[in-house]
Amino acid sequence: MSSARTLSFLIYPGFQLLDLSGPLAVFSGANTALGRTAYAFNIVAEQTGPVVASCGLSVTATHSYADAQSGLAATDTWFALGGEAPEIEAELARGLITPLLRAAHGTAARLASVCTGAFFLAEAGCLAGRRATTHWWSSDRLARRFPAIEVDGDAIFIQSGRIWTSAGVTAGIDLALALVEQDHGRDAALLIARHLVVPRMRHGGQSQYSSDLAVQHTQERRLTGLADAVRAHPDKRWTVDALAQRAGVSRRTLSRLCRDELETSPAGLVESIRLDAARQALVETDLAVERIAEQSGFGSAQRMDRVFGRRLGLAPRAFRSRFRSPFAQETSR
Repeated sequence: MSSARTLSFLIYPGFQLLDLSGPLAVFSGANTALGRTAYAFNIVAEQTGPVVASCGLSVTATHSYADAQSGLAATDTWFALGGEAPEIEAELARGLITPLLRAAHGTAARLASVCTGAFFLAEAGCLAGRRATTHWWSSDRLARRFPAIEVDGDAIFIQSGRIWTSAGVTAGIDLALALVEQDHGRDAALLIARHLVVPRMRHGGQSQYSSDLAVQHTQERRLTGLADAVRAHPDKRWTVDALAQRAGVSRRTLSRLCRDELETSPAGLVESIRLDAARQALVETDLAVERIAEQSGFGSAQRMDRVFGRRLGLAPRAFRSRFRSPFAQETSR
């Protein structure tokens, strides 16, 4: 029986609690699913004892930074957790986490960050010359501060060698599921996701701000119903007339609703939904690009290429190569 992987989570006053509790729920769930201690946990802070998170709850640190520094080799995977900008800047200024991560970079099997925890990895030099992500709200700030990093502010999570970075807050759950999948296979990860009532395992290339989330932000039921209809049949010929009829409004009213509520046009809404469907299929299935273009409503690979280039800056095949999980199950063509 293989030994447990030790995971060390770095916390500090004002850290985001869900950046810790989300991954912990996944890894403790893995222990239950596998029937053994596959993962052991260290909660690491400046000193042992209670540390107050951003929400006001306290978490007990089991190890100090000094303890962790003296026992670097004992940790398999390090996690730098996020927080709001003032708390992150305060910790960077104190300079306690950065040298620990810099030292861990030479010994650990993996380094990971959740949300704005990427700033700690970046300050430690772990992300130079790599692709990385963080919460979309902070991606521009990360890119400006660390120009040697290729920041992707849209990805849910990114693996670059043994360095993993994830987007904000709940994306830490997606990252943790991907790590479990890497360690113990997709079936184990899916079992944990079902237990946590995660609707589906999101791949790294899924947008942080997808069309689903954009539509959910509106209280306009005619738009949410329309989006559901398009999502169910993206390959249907969704003309503006067909969209207006499905929503039960005039063309003019539909255009106004899309503009005012979603800051897009009816055609833009359809394109976003089709793009999300294509991204998911590229990463989660083995279907040919041409087939994906057809079933997601683009009609042809050439048209899908143009949309991917305009919206994402890379071709569908390049997107698949960049974000496809090497552990994903194959699907028949």
